[in-house]
Amino acid sequence: MISDLRKSINSILYQRVTSPLFGTFTFSWLVWNWKIVYTTFFIDEDKIDKNKIDYIVENFNNQEFLIWYPLLSTLILLTVIPFISNGAYWLSLKFEKWRVDNKNEIEKKQLLTLEQSIQLRGQIIESERNFDSLLQSKNDEIEQLKGIVEELKSGKNVETDFIEKGSEADKTEQEVINIFNKLKENNKLKAGRDVINTYVQGGYSGLAKDGKIDSNVLSYFESNDLLEFTEKGTHKWTEKGKRLNQIINDLEFK
Repeated sequence: MISDLRKSINSILYQRVTSPLFGTFTFSWLVWNWKIVYTTFFIDEDKIDKNKIDYIVENFNNQEFLIWYPLLSTLILLTVIPFISNGAYWLSLKFEKWRVDNKNEIEKKQLLTLEQSIQLRGQIIESERNFDSLLQSKNDEIEQLKGIVEELKSGKNVETDFIEKGSEADKTEQEVINIFNKLKENNKLKAGRDVINTYVQGGYSGLAKDGKIDSNVLSYFESNDLLEFTEKGTHKWTEKGKRLNQIINDLEFK
């Protein structure tokens, strides 16, 4: 019970001490009644003709100093002082703005130094160059687009040579794959290719005369630009034929 009472008293004292009203009133009371504090703590009873309590009651029992003046001071400190403080802060901001405005106005009227003028001129020239470069780039893009539009209107192919070459290579690759698939399905063509490859690798002539291969099979390879006849009387694979053999060797007809 004593512990609870102590906690309650501590809580009340803490609230009073931390309260702005109580703290301000206490400060005001001590200022107005400083003689009571001084007499209580620093004056010995030997120096007065009676005890301290009677002396204080007799000399300092003034209701105005004890109650009304401290209350009035508290009211002023809590209400009027903040308005004055805010007003002073507002005035300081106004003076600061006035100072900055005057400073900027004066700086606007000041002439640039030679170094500042050279630096500013360099920045202007660099900006003009960047603008001209950007403008020229955009004009080139516009001219290119106009050329493409004109070619489209005239029905011309606007693809580049690189794209055309790439398309032609893709077409040739597809033809080789189609021939490869046909050889897998046709044993006669497959066997003919083996015979041709033996003659080509050995450098033998007389492929058409030895009867090792059907003339129609030989014509198929020649007409599809897989095989060509040399001046020495032998045959050799074309680039297209070499690609066919490469696919065959890689896949082994699997």
